[in-house]
Amino acid sequence: MIAKKSLNYKLLFIFLTFLVFTRFYNLQNTTRFIWDESSDLVKIHQYFIEKKITLVGPVSEDGNKVFSSLTYYLLMPFTILRNFDPLSPAIGSAFFGVITGLLFFLLLKKINPKLPAYYYLILILFWFPLIETSRWAWNPNFIPFWTVLALLVYQKQTNWSFFLTGLILGLTIHHHYLALFSIGAFSLVVFIQTFKKKQLINFFLYGFGIFLTILPFVLFDLRHPPGLFLTRILFFNQAEIKFDFLYLVNKFIENIKQILFYFTQSKILSFILGGLTASLLVMDIKAKSRSLNYALPWLFQILALSFIVNVYNHYFLPSLIFFIVWLLYPREKNAFLVVKTSLVVLTLGAVFSINHQLTNKNWQTDIPSVRAITNLIVKTIDTEDLKNNNLAVLVSPDNNIYGRRFRDLLLIKNINLNTKEEYQISDHLFVISTGDENQIRNDPAIEVSNFRNGSLEGKWKSQILPG
Repeated sequence: MIAKKSLNYKLLFIFLTFLVFTRFYNLQNTTRFIWDESSDLVKIHQYFIEKKITLVGPVSEDGNKVFSSLTYYLLMPFTILRNFDPLSPAIGSAFFGVITGLLFFLLLKKINPKLPAYYYLILILFWFPLIETSRWAWNPNFIPFWTVLALLVYQKQTNWSFFLTGLILGLTIHHHYLALFSIGAFSLVVFIQTFKKKQLINFFLYGFGIFLTILPFVLFDLRHPPGLFLTRILFFNQAEIKFDFLYLVNKFIENIKQILFYFTQSKILSFILGGLTASLLVMDIKAKSRSLNYALPWLFQILALSFIVNVYNHYFLPSLIFFIVWLLYPREKNAFLVVKTSLVVLTLGAVFSINHQLTNKNWQTDIPSVRAITNLIVKTIDTEDLKNNNLAVLVSPDNNIYGRRFRDLLLIKNINLNTKEEYQISDHLFVISTGDENQIRNDPAIEVSNFRNGSLEGKWKSQILPG
């Protein structure tokens, strides 16, 4: 018995070591940091400095979608500890990624205690969606954390656990409103289960928990007409929705292909997984397996997204955990053979994709260069007492000529540059580029038009990774 416990502790230590490694290794060279992430960092800094408590968080590039500020408050402790360094939000995301991995392990152990842990440990450590969401400080990427926590609490099956499940699961809506699809499907499951057991009070407690998470949006919109949250979801995004039967069928098939590739990162493996998943669903339906309670949310998420014209991978995040829980739910031997084969396919996809996620570098992930360039600009402005300054990114793989991410970091350092409308009246222009001086002077961009024949006041080199 002592030897067995000692072995379990060693395996747990190894698991934790790899879990931390896969979430934190080479993070500053591989985590995405473009204008979305830099503007988020500015907002977090603003909320901290102004001691601001608000629901308004990330706003989409087109201005049509407004999300909750919950992500900002989750990341704020990490940004404060690192003095709002551009890497700090990613460290916070990786931290929650580690917690998600641990909670996921406990959940799967609870769902199927007889299943040896090694069946799913590699999946938790290396699976593409879990790695991506853990190493990228982006609003939707916190959905798996809340989903795992909610389902873990749900296993208790007490009055309080139903309420807390609804409360926690409802928080996924704060990260992306399309989480409503999977929540709605799981709510139907909860209703049927509690109705059969004549425990509808638990369903109402669960529903009340979800209601409390949505209530702040309702109150905010009522106090700020015409509203930012519910009104935009209901009215501003109608152009993204399409009703046509043939279109919906084709879109549903496309969504299945997309999510299977997202899960495996391989066309061949996604095709195999699709066949295995379809077979397992048929077996579950014939056997009237309880695993279908967890299949419904991820299937409905795919189906509901068929009405959306443009579907992105993060739209599938609310269904992510439900899929794995469904897959690993206890079954008979014949069905379990399909499960084991599916796990092998997912594991292969995870192992083959992990190296790219831990090592891939490009201009979007080059935090060291962004940090170094920003510090150089601050030092130059302070040392030479430069006034009336502006900035542009030219002859570069970065297509944001305005240089939003650099401006955002400068803003945090109390350096205010002239705006995009003030290039014509600026005295100094900082140009960030991977090209040479001649290429920059000949660039047709209007941002450099007043400086083409100007004198070069200084030139600094910083390692900028190729795009």
